[in-house]
Amino acid sequence: MKKLGIIAALPAEAKCLQSKKINFLKPFEIEKNIFLCISGIGYQSSLHAAKELIKLNVNGLISWGVAGGICKSINSGDLILAKAVTNQEKSYKTSNKWHRKIENHFHNSLCKILSGDIVSTKKICATSIEKTKLFKETGALAIDMESFAMAETAKTNNLDFIIIRAIADDANLNLPKAVIENVDNFGRLKIVKFIISCLLRPTQISKIILLAKNYKKALKSLKKISIELKKENFLYFP
Repeated sequence: MKKLGIIAALPAEAKCLQSKKINFLKPFEIEKNIFLCISGIGYQSSLHAAKELIKLNVNGLISWGVAGGICKSINSGDLILAKAVTNQEKSYKTSNKWHRKIENHFHNSLCKILSGDIVSTKKICATSIEKTKLFKETGALAIDMESFAMAETAKTNNLDFIIIRAIADDANLNLPKAVIENVDNFGRLKIVKFIISCLLRPTQISKIILLAKNYKKALKSLKKISIELKKENFLYFP
């Protein structure tokens, strides 16, 4: 019997798949033979989660969650099914057969999915200038910080893998420093420092409100597609 592992960096992303009590860092079963691991943000966190899932003898991996748009035609709430993930030095193609099955399944669905590449970086791409530069260098639609580590691990262990991401911040949005500097590895706000930052730089507040609105839109898209994917066993099992 095949097993499937899903990596989500943040609890909010994981809750789009599982509304019950969730564990951090250790995989837990959300459906028969489908395991979810909340990794935390970044390459090393995702690498650890992938290795934990491999201990369960999974056959396929999914990188799941939100991403930033770097192509200006991509909007907040859009869903991306990645063809490949790159770190600007090396690129890994997602599993072609699995990708096609998902793409075909949602072709006429209300859940519109865009197909294109994702770039993974080890630091946050915060400004519209940085995003535009990265788009020109890579041609990718979106950016995240976890998918490359998962893809690298999958390839090393001869596993299938796909990447499903919903756009939170689009290419035009500059991420406010109050958010970048005052969240922990699981996306939780350091409240006191966050408030102080807002008071010291009140011009950030409108961007924070917009980011929160767009983040909710991205999570709504993930929740919507998760219902269909879970019903179809993520189109992975025969």
